[in-house]
Amino acid sequence: MRRKSPSRNALRDHGIAGVWGFAEATFFFVVPDVWTSWVGLRRPKRALGTTVSALGGAMAGGAATYWWGRKVAANTSRKALVKIPAVTDAMISEVEQEIAESGAASLLRGPTRGVPYKLYARAAGLQRTSLVGFLAWTVPGRMIRFIVVTSAVSGIAAVGRRRFPGLSERSISTVFWICWSAFYAVFIPLKSRRGSSSAQQLTGT
Repeated sequence: MRRKSPSRNALRDHGIAGVWGFAEATFFFVVPDVWTSWVGLRRPKRALGTTVSALGGAMAGGAATYWWGRKVAANTSRKALVKIPAVTDAMISEVEQEIAESGAASLLRGPTRGVPYKLYARAAGLQRTSLVGFLAWTVPGRMIRFIVVTSAVSGIAAVGRRRFPGLSERSISTVFWICWSAFYAVFIPLKSRRGSSSAQQLTGT
């Protein structure tokens, strides 16, 4: 059986990163950092390149969500988004307020609080924020986290290989998937509970 050439593997890695970035900017809930950091386990230099592909996909997806938020009724888009895991009605309202007060620059706050990029894209479209400005702020708003997470995983894997030379690649991969699974097992219920608490505070119940 013939092995895939390095160029074909690279094309595949970049293609998946781009599609994943687009999907997460629309209705998928798992961040593309999962894929770019997975590439980083074995190909750190290529992994940094895939963050650019993920950014391109995110910008395309962000533009699509922006126009969707601009064209459909606010209540319609809100009802669609709250069906996504870890997205709450209170979170959507908070993002709308941030966009109204700070414009697209509020995108920089999203990664530090676990707020999905798609909510900012939808709010920017809803409020007729400049698409060019929104996409410009998307670059630091997405790329900083992509690079940090991907580089961190690549670095930790490299240190692990040096300190534990007997550690198999299968074991490293297993630890990787356990960590990401544990993250989402905690993150989704936590954001849902916080969203419920915020909603109760807003309604006074």
